[in-house]
Amino acid sequence: MKDFVFNIKSYLKDYNYIWKYKLVWCLPFILFLVILDLISKAIVADKMVLDGAAVKFIPNFIGFQYVINPGAAYGMNAEKIGLTISIASLVTLFLIGIFIFIKNKYWLIPINLMVAGSFANLLGRAWAPATNNGVKGGVIDFLKFEFSFFGSDSYIFNLADAWVSIAVGVIILILIIYAILEIIELVMRKKDKNKYEFYFDIKNRKQVLFEVYYQKLNIKKEDKMTYNQYLKSNQELSREWKEYKKKE
Repeated sequence: MKDFVFNIKSYLKDYNYIWKYKLVWCLPFILFLVILDLISKAIVADKMVLDGAAVKFIPNFIGFQYVINPGAAYGMNAEKIGLTISIASLVTLFLIGIFIFIKNKYWLIPINLMVAGSFANLLGRAWAPATNNGVKGGVIDFLKFEFSFFGSDSYIFNLADAWVSIAVGVIILILIIYAILEIIELVMRKKDKNKYEFYFDIKNRKQVLFEVYYQKLNIKKEDKMTYNQYLKSNQELSREWKEYKKKE
């Protein structure tokens, strides 16, 4: 058991979390989305009437209607506000955990959106006004589609919900791209093993370069790689691959 705990501690200590990339690029993006969502909710709470009539914004596309949803998505668990907040908190912590450990820059795009959406809604519950029935802890929703597509006109949401929905779309897109690349790599491996091995080597070297450059912020000056050096090295790897293909 002691060996197991020691191995876990060593793994966590030595793991490359690419903190530099997450602090320089991801965190500002997440904070921007969270702040934008909270500002939009504050404006709606100040300027609109709770449970009032819908207001057209873009005709036949989207409008505004201010409601407070005490439940989760689609009003689930609306009568169990404590359970809803507990689940939302666990989901947010789970997403933050994924954010901490993931180091693929493409998968970080939807994770950033999901963390921003989940965290913004959780924060929003802390200060949102009570419903007309006096229930506290709900989340402000105000966007409503004015067209019917699988019941879209019956769903009222907010920007944080939109971030999560966009994240799901990005995940589907990434999965499709990965599936296509896997097929291309499989064909390449069967057709020309040497070409595949060279391609795989370039791919791995690019990932290593990315992880090394974005490993941490505090690096000794003599070991520090500038952003221009990083870009140049990345371009050189791309050039190697292009030159290899030209030789065929």
